[in-house]
Amino acid sequence: MTIELADPPGAAGQRQSRVVAACLRAACAWSERESRPAAMREVARMTGVVMEALGPGRGPVTPMTLIECLRRPLGELASLAGGDPGEEIAAAVLLDGDQLADAVYDLACEYALPLTPDAETAPWLPSWTNMRAEQVENQAFTVLKEAGDDAAYARARRFLIEHPAGDRQELSEQVAAAGAKPVKYEGLMADQQYESGKTSWWWPCPVCRWPMAVTGDSVRCRYRPHQAAYQVMRVKPGSQPQLQRTGDHGPAAPKAGPAASAACVAPGVWRFIVVPGATELRLAADLENLGAEVQMWPEGDSYDLHVTAGTLVRTFDVKEYRSTRRLISALRDKPPNATVLLPRGCEHQAEHIAAALPSLAVCTETVLRRQVKRSAPRSNP
Repeated sequence: MTIELADPPGAAGQRQSRVVAACLRAACAWSERESRPAAMREVARMTGVVMEALGPGRGPVTPMTLIECLRRPLGELASLAGGDPGEEIAAAVLLDGDQLADAVYDLACEYALPLTPDAETAPWLPSWTNMRAEQVENQAFTVLKEAGDDAAYARARRFLIEHPAGDRQELSEQVAAAGAKPVKYEGLMADQQYESGKTSWWWPCPVCRWPMAVTGDSVRCRYRPHQAAYQVMRVKPGSQPQLQRTGDHGPAAPKAGPAASAACVAPGVWRFIVVPGATELRLAADLENLGAEVQMWPEGDSYDLHVTAGTLVRTFDVKEYRSTRRLISALRDKPPNATVLLPRGCEHQAEHIAAALPSLAVCTETVLRRQVKRSAPRSNP
């Protein structure tokens, strides 16, 4: 398999980014068209952006044609801008029928950006459709840093990651008990709810704890690496529905909760803060179980983990990207303040990073665990 190690150069790369960003917004608008009168106007505007980026006679020329394109691999459109769009774009499908597909959230991490001067005329569009991951993170972290010093900030951030959804009353009580700065929660989306009789239910992903997507009797976390996929078991209408795991792998099925009293953080906060944060907390817990001392987000969150195990003292910036190419671009644009740490599932990216950025320090979770076991004074077997 060949992986391009840089974005398409010059004008072609800019055109591709505009096409992808416009398609993200069009997909989101289409999924909201029944409840948002302005949604079709947004789809039409994004059709114009795609036409402008691709040039005369190339690509869709009507909103409905664009929507049909969003139900097919995005590479068909992006490649018309010139250059190789990369594997993650080429294979991405943004609409699953009339619902947003999982790829929307992954691509939005790096490709969402402002496109038109009148973008403010669509305030109902979620921020992640026109803001990249770093912008969403900075916006949220600015609020969290109002909590005070490093310890207060870490406490507030940990609470956000560990409680991205739940019963409104319970969340309020937990915030008070934890002494954390409150975060903004909102009601569950329609595709996060399962109707049983007259009651709506929801399920948290066992890994990230955010409401899973519901399609008919299929329930799964939108972040596929969490491997949380289930089927609803048939029960008496009105009773609490139960899940059974599909496949041989993945976490045990969670219990359902009533959706009417539930709330969750916005999709952008979930995808850009909660998902990577869950990995950071898992890494910290695993390293502590091996005998290390781990400080989270120290020095004003200038990096993610400060690890001490005997004479071993190392600092890490955890990077969990689905796309190797986008990760390399991000590292080139903004070099980290610590060694890049690649968690399980991303360790194969190390050789590509080394080839593209040979001066950058990179470590995998497997290597770090081995180092901690060897250095910790009281390592677990």
